[in-house]
Amino acid sequence: MRILISEFLVGGASATSSPMPLSMRCEGLAMLQAVMADIAQLPDHSVVTTLEAALLNSFDNSGHGEVIAVESPAQEAMVFQQLLQQVDAALIIAPETGGILADRCRQVLAARVASWNCTPAAIELCGDKWQLANHLRTRDLPTIPTRLADLDRLPSDESWPLVLKPRDGAGSHLIFLVRSPEEWQRAVESIRAAEGVEKCLVQPFVAGRALSIGVNISHDGRRIVCLPVGEQRLSDDGRFHYLGGIIPASIAPVVAQSIERLVLEACQSIPGLVGYIGLDLLLTADGNLLIVEINPRLTTAYVGYRQLYAAMLPRLWNSANPSDVLGVQRRMEVEFVVS
Repeated sequence: MRILISEFLVGGASATSSPMPLSMRCEGLAMLQAVMADIAQLPDHSVVTTLEAALLNSFDNSGHGEVIAVESPAQEAMVFQQLLQQVDAALIIAPETGGILADRCRQVLAARVASWNCTPAAIELCGDKWQLANHLRTRDLPTIPTRLADLDRLPSDESWPLVLKPRDGAGSHLIFLVRSPEEWQRAVESIRAAEGVEKCLVQPFVAGRALSIGVNISHDGRRIVCLPVGEQRLSDDGRFHYLGGIIPASIAPVVAQSIERLVLEACQSIPGLVGYIGLDLLLTADGNLLIVEINPRLTTAYVGYRQLYAAMLPRLWNSANPSDVLGVQRRMEVEFVVS
C-alpha cells in the first residue's frame, strides 16, 4: 500500500508569506517527519510526501519514503493531484482555518483514494469553534461559555480578563488574553491586520491546567481508544503559544478516568471522527473538566506519544486488538518541546 502524507504548511502548499506563525510550521515539520517514519515501518506500506524545496536540508527523512521537492503552491497543487492518482491512501495534515483541511480531504475522496482523515463534515463542525461550542452545550458536555464577538464595540458588560480568538482558527494563532479595554483595542487591531479572519469569539478566561488527550477511532466509529492524558505547556505572555508538553500528565487516576468518559461521550456525539484526533481540555482549580477544542486531525502531541509507544501508534489504525499496541509502552514519561 502506497500512502501519501501531505502536510500543508511545510509541504509546499502554503506560500512563504503565509500569516501562520513560524511555530506552526515547526510543528508541521515535526509531525510530518514523525508520522512518515512510523507509517513506513508498517508491513507492505510505502510513503510519499511533498516538501517545500527550501526545507530539504532541515528534513530528516532517513530513507523512510519518497520526498518530492516543490518550489511553489501552484506546483504543489499539481503534484498533489498527480499523487492522488498513484496512491492507495492519503493522510492530510493541515489547519482547519479557511476550510483548508476539509477541502483537501474532499479532494482525496473525489479521487477515490482511501482517506485516513475524519470526514469533511466532522472537520467543519470541529473547526468552527462557535458551532462546536453550541454542539457541546446542547449535549450537556462541559465547555467554556462562548459567544460571538463584536469587534466594533468594547465589551462593557464583561468581567476582565477575557479571551478573544478567531471563530475559524488553528493552534494559538491570533488568540489573546485581554485584561483591560486598552488590551482589547490592541488585540482587535492585530486581528484586523491579519488576513482571512472574518469572525471572532469571546470567552471568559478560566484558570486551570491545560491538558490534552490523543484518541484513535476506527473507520466504523465503533472502536475508540484513548491514549494517556498529557499536560500542555503554554506561553505565559497572554498568547497561549504551544511549547510542548509532558505525557502522561501528573493527575489522579480518578481524574484520568473522568477525562476518558468525557472524551468518549464527546467523540460519540460527532459522526465522522476517524483515525488520530486530539482534544484540548481544561482542569479548573475546583476540579471541573472543560472541553476547549476538538482537533479533527493529527496534533503535535503525536510527537510525544510516538516516543512513549516506540513509534508503533500507526498500528492502531489496522489493529483489531489495541492492547497489542498499547501494551508495548516503552517509557513511563515523555517530555517534548516544540521550537
